[in-house]
Amino acid sequence: MQYQYIPYIWPLLASAFASLSLGVYALLMKRGAKSAVSFILSMAVVTIWSSANALEMSAADFNTKLFWANMQYFAYCYSPVTLLALCMEFTGCDRWVRSKKVLWLAIVPTLIVMLVWTDGMNGLVRYDMHMDYSGAFPVIKKKYGAAFFVHAVYSHMINFTAALLLLRAAFSKNSVYRKQAVALFIGVSLIVVPNILYISGLSPVKKFDITPVFFGPAGLIIAWGIFRLKLFDLVPVARATVIENMDAGIMVLDLQNRVLDINPALKRIIGSGSLKISGEPVEKVCSGVPELARMCTDRSVFQCELPVKANGEQHIYEVLLSPLNDSRGVLAGRLVTVNEITEKKRAQQEYMKQQWRLAVIEERERLARDMHDNLGQVLGFINLQAQGIRQELVNAGTEVASHKLDKLVMVTQKAHDEIREYIRNARYAALMEKDFLSALQNDIKNFEEQAGVRVECDIPEGIVWEQLEPAARINMLNIIREALNNIRKHAGARQVKISFLPLQRGQIRVCIEDDGRGFDDTLRDNGTGRGFGLNIMRERASDIGASISIESELGKGSRIILCVPIKKGEEKTDEIAVG
Repeated sequence: MQYQYIPYIWPLLASAFASLSLGVYALLMKRGAKSAVSFILSMAVVTIWSSANALEMSAADFNTKLFWANMQYFAYCYSPVTLLALCMEFTGCDRWVRSKKVLWLAIVPTLIVMLVWTDGMNGLVRYDMHMDYSGAFPVIKKKYGAAFFVHAVYSHMINFTAALLLLRAAFSKNSVYRKQAVALFIGVSLIVVPNILYISGLSPVKKFDITPVFFGPAGLIIAWGIFRLKLFDLVPVARATVIENMDAGIMVLDLQNRVLDINPALKRIIGSGSLKISGEPVEKVCSGVPELARMCTDRSVFQCELPVKANGEQHIYEVLLSPLNDSRGVLAGRLVTVNEITEKKRAQQEYMKQQWRLAVIEERERLARDMHDNLGQVLGFINLQAQGIRQELVNAGTEVASHKLDKLVMVTQKAHDEIREYIRNARYAALMEKDFLSALQNDIKNFEEQAGVRVECDIPEGIVWEQLEPAARINMLNIIREALNNIRKHAGARQVKISFLPLQRGQIRVCIEDDGRGFDDTLRDNGTGRGFGLNIMRERASDIGASISIESELGKGSRIILCVPIKKGEEKTDEIAVG
């Protein structure tokens, strides 16, 4: 092999040294980093390209030049494959790299390399090769065969694919990823563009492939993007490995409510299928779940629950909407996160049912205590009266005995009524085991049958009864029931209305109104125990930290307003009694 000094080789050697140094640095210092292997391979092939090009240029005879020209084909053919692998890892399309399927792309380059080294026999890549001494230094002049153009088209198709991946990343990601994608795109372009100019004959330097001169700068830019900007350690990889595979649905919206990005989990939830999504309005993308689209377009919504029926089953999702700000703190869009909480809701419902059952048991125990105390006193009184009557009869005081017997009969009848009332209360407590609304509807039905008065019940949508403690719900039912009993016994009403008001200031309010005769001042509770059961209602309201107000006027009916806090112990309002 014969060589001669050519000053033009220094840019090539400098480029080869830079790319080799970067490859060695990545091998020694960053070999554990994401995409380090692809970067090392890319630097290896371009180093071969630059150094072989320099040796070809300085060679003095045909065979030496041909040998180093053939060596460059290893870089010609394999550099597009290594660059594409590099770009795939950045853009999250590295499934082919991880599964080694990218190696299939090396089949055509391998065949071209084999044809290059056997050109003398087939001439499919180059033919009619000879020395050309007309320039500043001798070069090999040749003509290209069919296989060369196959190789050129194939290689630049791979390069074009890599460029498209980077452009998509640059224009569809936020500013952080755009900076990284642009850095990688510039580095790849410094390798691809000069080669295209050389092959097409548009290079400003004739007969000389200046592509290897740019390998060093290109390698520096790519290395800066990888190791300085953490190109492959940031979200492009995290998105592919976490967001793409996570169970929670993720969607990114811009200020015009257009969908910029969406992960497969959310696609499954909304049933978007293979529809074009990027840049489409959220109303169109979420047309299968219009309630989600409404939430996404309502800027006042930040958290809500979303029921979705799929495959005959009801699923409950928690939707979180978070603002996305740019580097200046200006609102740029919204992040939508959708988590399935079906099992959590079922567990909560089961827990609330258990709490309800416990509250019902406590109510039964309270009724049992009341029955024991009240009926015990009555039966004790009957016992004493019976003993007295017996003694009076013995003493032949018949008139006294008759009077006392009448009194005994009266007390016995009262005790009998109380027993029936307590039994009915116990049955009512058993009914309450079902749920709040069932118990309320049953109580209204019983009232209408007994009093012959229609009850209008207004319950707006959106009240979540489970927000109330079970004891609060039970006492609310008993207060309503006691109010209805008062209306049935004393009011003479023609119409009754029960209204539930939506949640206000942490309270659920219920209003019971009638158009009866109103409260008589002589019958109003005055501490003697008479007062249409108002003491019972006050006691129950106090037990759950609720407030109760009573408004009544003779001839104009009455109104009872009960305010039940979500949490026991909240501040009560003052009781009002209007005569």
